[in-house]
Amino acid sequence: VLPQLARAQGAAAACGNGRYVTDVFSAVTKTTGIVYGQNYALNASTPTTLALDFYEPTNDAATQRPLLIFAFGGSFVSGQRTDLDDLCQAFALKGYATATIDYRLLPPASAYAALTDPTILADEIVKASSDMKAAVRFFRRYATTYRIDPNAIIVAGYSAGAVTALQTAYTDSETEDPTFTSAYQSNGGLEGNTDLPGNPLLPTYNARNLAGVFSLAGGIATLATVSAGNPPFFGAHGDNDMVVPYNYGSVYGTMYSLYGSGAILPQAASVGIANQLLVNVGGDHTSTRSATNRPTINTAAALFFQNIICNAPLPVELISFRGQVNAGTCAATLNWRTASELNSRAFEVQGSANGQEFAPLGTVPSRNSANGAAYAYEVSPAARAAYFRLRLVDVDGSATYSPVVHVAGPCLRGGLQLLPNPAREQVVVSGLPADACRVQLYTATGQLVAWATGSGAVPLNLAALPAGLYLVQASTVEGAPLGQARLVRQ
Repeated sequence: VLPQLARAQGAAAACGNGRYVTDVFSAVTKTTGIVYGQNYALNASTPTTLALDFYEPTNDAATQRPLLIFAFGGSFVSGQRTDLDDLCQAFALKGYATATIDYRLLPPASAYAALTDPTILADEIVKASSDMKAAVRFFRRYATTYRIDPNAIIVAGYSAGAVTALQTAYTDSETEDPTFTSAYQSNGGLEGNTDLPGNPLLPTYNARNLAGVFSLAGGIATLATVSAGNPPFFGAHGDNDMVVPYNYGSVYGTMYSLYGSGAILPQAASVGIANQLLVNVGGDHTSTRSATNRPTINTAAALFFQNIICNAPLPVELISFRGQVNAGTCAATLNWRTASELNSRAFEVQGSANGQEFAPLGTVPSRNSANGAAYAYEVSPAARAAYFRLRLVDVDGSATYSPVVHVAGPCLRGGLQLLPNPAREQVVVSGLPADACRVQLYTATGQLVAWATGSGAVPLNLAALPAGLYLVQASTVEGAPLGQARLVRQ
């Protein structure tokens, strides 16, 4: 899951003193309205001029800085580049250069048709990705002007912007995903045809070999496009997201399906891509942009990308980390394998109920094998943990962390029964364990409208609620997920 990472040598020269992790600068300089390209939106007769806003630390002496390019959310029909100003500001204070970009949106006349015609949305995703690639090429052409490292560019976004970033980072050919082949052929091929009028950057510059992707509540159409050799993945996602599904499903209100972060993470791990996912337990689509969660996400993402940029040394080369639940004992078994170990002392297993606050569960001594080794650790059900990570400790006491593994199974997730369903006045949620549990009811837009605590079977009063589709979610009182089910209120 965490192979040794190639360092972007230019940006790495500025590593040290907390740069790229903490706020090492006190102010940010912002330059607005920089035109980076032009192209036609769907069915448009005149081209859309595409601009970006550029952010950099004030009075920064570094000449080659890593760059994050952000794309806003808005279901590909709305939004503006200033929506992600806070993210650009936050990472610029840490020493990154950042930019937030325009991209082409669906015209109002086509927005409704896109709900029922997946080919329209596929075409729009390709257009947005083509625009993001043009922004990458722009900065590679003018790397000296903006003092960025052309080999340390990270694409990022929220919601539709994250879908755009994932498409940009992980699609390697026009035919890799057949559902997009026609769209690529109609939009200039894999690199797209968005360019600077009168000063074309194609084909001299390209948008390949990115340093990473930063996805906030994003998804990808075909999981297999996340393949060996692709850029590292950092994601944050609410596991109660009903707009872009956390695992897999239809985008809210459309016939278009995506794999969310919960599916991307194990796929990335299986093909050797460095990865990390912050799960907002019970969080809806907007949870990754809430004032409460932003600092945690930004700090974790900054550390993840700093490790890539600065090539932080690891006690071991970890190539896999997985877990599963035993249906009979309800214990979780964690398995991990290393490719090499040098001066490695131990693996500290840590667990969490909510995916954010971790505590030590036990320690496994390292075999310190130059050829690597396989390890296993069993976690008692009493630990009430659903999220796990490893603290990889070196002989000198230094340490790094593995990605987080979310372990779910028959004892932790699923098995909820709703009677009756559909329901009118009351529904009884059963299939819960004997210990105290929390049951919560959410609207289709993620609003919490009812809740109760209990064990075994818990009733929820629906009398005051309007008819519609709801989501029932159960968890332990500590926050570990137990299951979820859809409810129809008649």
